[in-house]
Amino acid sequence: MAWKPPINYETNKDLLRDERFYHLLSKELNHLSRDEVFLIYVAMVQVVAQELRRHKVVRLPHLGDFALVKRPSRPGVAGPHQVMLPEHEVLKFYPKQRLKRYFAERQKHSRVTVSV
Repeated sequence: MAWKPPINYETNKDLLRDERFYHLLSKELNHLSRDEVFLIYVAMVQVVAQELRRHKVVRLPHLGDFALVKRPSRPGVAGPHQVMLPEHEVLKFYPKQRLKRYFAERQKHSRVTVSV
């Protein structure tokens, strides 16, 4: 069975949709127009894609690293047949330690303790 992300798109109304994303980004950039914000964002995506093609790794300041990592060949199932899946590259994201610590710290404070 194919892997499915743990996000329920139908019931999760808090997902950041395109229009809201560009609106929030525009607000952060002193209300640049939506078109200008879109061009900045697309340029960033293109730079990331080019760096991944060239160097297989790209570092985004304050966020983390995207890397193309080789996945070794392994056995798999295709219908009733067992097949050998070839070696291929997969895209991985490795967040910065600071970002991981920030969200770990937020979880500590949101827990409820129950005394017995």
